[in-house]
Amino acid sequence: MLWIDGFYHGDHLRAVGGRMDLRGWGTNEKPPVVTLDGEWEFYPYDWLIGPRAQDGPRAPALIQVPEGWDDHLKPGESTPYGYGTYRLRILVEPGSSRQYSLRITSVRSSSAIYVNGQLLHKSGEPAESGRDYTAGNMPQTVSFQANSRGEMDVVIQAANYKDPREGGIVRSVKFGLKEAVERETQISIAMQQLVAVVFLMHAGYAFIMFLVGNRDRRLLAFSVLCVSAMMMYLLGSDEKLFSYWFTMDYDWSFKLVHMSMVFIAYSMIRCVKDQVPRFWSKLSPGYAALCGAGLLLAVFRPVREIVLAQPLYGLLLGVSLFITIGSMIRTSLREPKNQLLLLLSVTAFASNLIWWGIQLSLGIKTVFYPFDLIFCMACFVAVWFKNYFQVHADTKKMAAKLQRADKLKDEFLANTSHELRNPLHSMLNLSQAVLEREKPTLHPQSAKELETVMNVGRRMSLLLNDLLDTMSLRENALRLQPRPFAVQSVSTGVLDMLRYMAEGRGVKLIDEIPEHLPQVFADENRVIQMMFNLLHNALKFTPEGEISVRGYVKEDKVHIAVKDTGIGMDGDTLRRVFEPYEQADSGRMLTEGGFGLGLGISKRLAELQGGTLRVESSPGQGSEFVFTLPLAKTKAEETAPLRSLGPLQKAETAAASAETSSAEASSPKALTPARAFAVTPPGPVPEGDRSRILVVDDDPVNLDVIQAILDAEDYSITTVTSGEKALKALDSREWDLVLSDVMMPRMSGYELARRIRERFSVTELPVLLLTARSQPEDIEQGFLAGANDYVTKPVDAKELRSRVRALTETKRSLRERLRIEAAWLQAQIQPHFLFNALNSVLALSETEPDRMRDLLEVFGEFLRDKFRLQNKDEAAPLEQELSIVRSYLYIEQVRFGDRLCVEWDVDETCRDLEIPMLTIQPLAENAIRHGITIRSRGGKITVRVKDRGDYAEVLVEDDGVGMEEEVWRRVLDSGTDSRTGVGLWNTHLRLKRHYGRGLQIHSVPGQGTSVSFRIHKENGREK
Repeated sequence: MLWIDGFYHGDHLRAVGGRMDLRGWGTNEKPPVVTLDGEWEFYPYDWLIGPRAQDGPRAPALIQVPEGWDDHLKPGESTPYGYGTYRLRILVEPGSSRQYSLRITSVRSSSAIYVNGQLLHKSGEPAESGRDYTAGNMPQTVSFQANSRGEMDVVIQAANYKDPREGGIVRSVKFGLKEAVERETQISIAMQQLVAVVFLMHAGYAFIMFLVGNRDRRLLAFSVLCVSAMMMYLLGSDEKLFSYWFTMDYDWSFKLVHMSMVFIAYSMIRCVKDQVPRFWSKLSPGYAALCGAGLLLAVFRPVREIVLAQPLYGLLLGVSLFITIGSMIRTSLREPKNQLLLLLSVTAFASNLIWWGIQLSLGIKTVFYPFDLIFCMACFVAVWFKNYFQVHADTKKMAAKLQRADKLKDEFLANTSHELRNPLHSMLNLSQAVLEREKPTLHPQSAKELETVMNVGRRMSLLLNDLLDTMSLRENALRLQPRPFAVQSVSTGVLDMLRYMAEGRGVKLIDEIPEHLPQVFADENRVIQMMFNLLHNALKFTPEGEISVRGYVKEDKVHIAVKDTGIGMDGDTLRRVFEPYEQADSGRMLTEGGFGLGLGISKRLAELQGGTLRVESSPGQGSEFVFTLPLAKTKAEETAPLRSLGPLQKAETAAASAETSSAEASSPKALTPARAFAVTPPGPVPEGDRSRILVVDDDPVNLDVIQAILDAEDYSITTVTSGEKALKALDSREWDLVLSDVMMPRMSGYELARRIRERFSVTELPVLLLTARSQPEDIEQGFLAGANDYVTKPVDAKELRSRVRALTETKRSLRERLRIEAAWLQAQIQPHFLFNALNSVLALSETEPDRMRDLLEVFGEFLRDKFRLQNKDEAAPLEQELSIVRSYLYIEQVRFGDRLCVEWDVDETCRDLEIPMLTIQPLAENAIRHGITIRSRGGKITVRVKDRGDYAEVLVEDDGVGMEEEVWRRVLDSGTDSRTGVGLWNTHLRLKRHYGRGLQIHSVPGQGTSVSFRIHKENGREK
């Protein structure tokens, strides 16, 4: 109302009979701007001025302005198309020199303005026909002066051949002093610009929020609404500012107005789609179709058809306004306190519509009033801001709550993992015990299912370990123990651990780590974990093909690449492959998956050690994971601080730097000789009684450390740097213990243990593994490979000494047992032969005294040999052993007569060889007692010693009853067969201890048995 009071004056005069008398109006210093509404002279189809003007006087008609000329162009016919001239005489005070202005906003649809016969402005090109006519309905302001009589003759020529609406002057013409008209015009333009800027600003930030936010389509709809409303106001208002800023065809300015109306109608409902009534969901498809039709019509059809379809656009806009305002009011009434801003927005918009209707009905002409629209928009936007801040506050509360819940979840997972490990391992141990104890009697399907239960339990154990590592990494509680080491040993060991998964699947594991690859400075245990996770992941997604591990140096880093030929990953999977609890579709896995923690843990471990982990993959082409580790210092840099130390001190210092996790192991006291002597009997152990230990490790520093921990006066220690050298060393002498590192290049500790078990049982040669990983699955791999025990690295000195002592004592006990059994065998044979020999002598004394004397001589020689070898555990010449065998066989031949035939085949070159005592005689005795003499017809025994080059072969063969394979295998494994006693088993173990290879038996039931062994030679003596 204040705005109307400032810009509208209701006491202005009206034009009467083509004249506007404003005398007295200009007496004020600042007279108001008036509208020239009223009766104007109108000359249909006539030009009053210009070269096309007709001659002679013409009678004008009177026409109301503003009003269309449709009923005045032709009497009795209503048409908007044609041309004519408007004329109005304005009277002011005579003699005035003031400048006056006319503001003409709309003349459909072209015009030319003359004042006092002078052409002041054209909009378009008025013409008598449509061919010469050009449309152009732009607002225009013209300035002029009155003549000396105070008269101004205003002539407006107009033509319309395009707009089907009413033609002519359809909006009021304003008149006033030039300054006043310009002032009102500038205010109106400024207000419309203000509205345009406000709308454009809201559209801009709404669109930005749509792009950077969660892509809420309501934001996009609001942006479109603001832009469309701005376009409609700038194109359809009195000032038509958009047409001033951008040169635009009349048709397209008309089309854009109607396109804006469609966009306003549709986007307005989209802004409040969550608030509209339910019934609208059924009508919305039809409404959307109408909006699409209106848009197509506005773009592709001419202006005439668009004008005819204006009711459609009005309907679309009216329905949208009704639904939108109704929905907003409905929402506001539900919660009036929380929807105050929405109510204010609706009120402001309603105010704009109401006052617009009042001005139209009362004919009030005033400057464009923008504030209700600005206030409406501000309140509507404030609703969104309020909701945004409310959501933001709720999000912060929810985030804090989720953080607390996440922390509680982490604690719960950590505690649960700890609590589950003990019962889980108990279940695994019990299942393992049941399987081992009951497997012979279990149904095969039950045994298989029990093994499946154990495999599932082991996988669950791996998951629990991953969870614990994840918790440690999140809390930065994971401690690393970096030291220099070779990656070759790690790759070999890990590949060996996982070969069982590749068996039977057509997957080839390839180790391409070069031997000359420099050492890295990292935590060996964690590098093993990283490589295990990467290789295990590759095996899960590689149905067939190969998985390779290669290494190279680039940019002062060692790069380790794990490449597979599996199913690969797409872009989405690649983006989230390192996120925790993320993994590929389980349907694509070849083995059971876990929590998806392994790759994330590996990436974090690589970063903690100064490296990176990246991945490249394509679907169907496989994947390649590459992690980097820092290079270790050069050898000179590593050994420089140790040059001034003695050998033992150097080893102690190296141990302290390499084995840091245990206080016992890392402190100098744990490695000093004084501490070592404190747990051993006083005084040095004689050389011959020392336990022989073979230490295998590819790192010389570790060898020095172990030698320092294991006192040289307690053990005879030999060190080698590879598994191949260890296997060769096994042939050189008897060993009491093999102490091997797990992670070694070319041949891992697991493989070495398996190779040892092919020749020695767990009691014949104990194996102690040093492993950097203490996980149950790693330890299980060691025991499955044949290890007796394990020690985790970093090594604790007391633990290592205790475990070594326990294993060497076990081996010493076994050796003593064999010695006692050998002596017992001698004691067992002596009364047996004594009884049989005496009976034979008694039998021959009456019939064959010469043979009796020969038998007594042989028997005496046999007793001398037996007493000479009594209680000795040294090797004896082959000839002495053969002498005992001859004596024994002669006595048995005398006893059994023709039932026993003996054949000898001994190479003379083998007689100087040395073999353990009582190795051939028990074989001959076993052949006679359990092979030949059981049958009534007897049989033949053959004793053969042949030179085979590098070794001599001893063979005892009979053609007796033979044995089943199960029987003689049980004898060699445990010596528990009543038929053969402990003789074969004792001989087998003593031969393995000397030569690394025991008895070889071949027997066929009903055809006989052959028992052989080899004597390895070196310069004429056994090796």
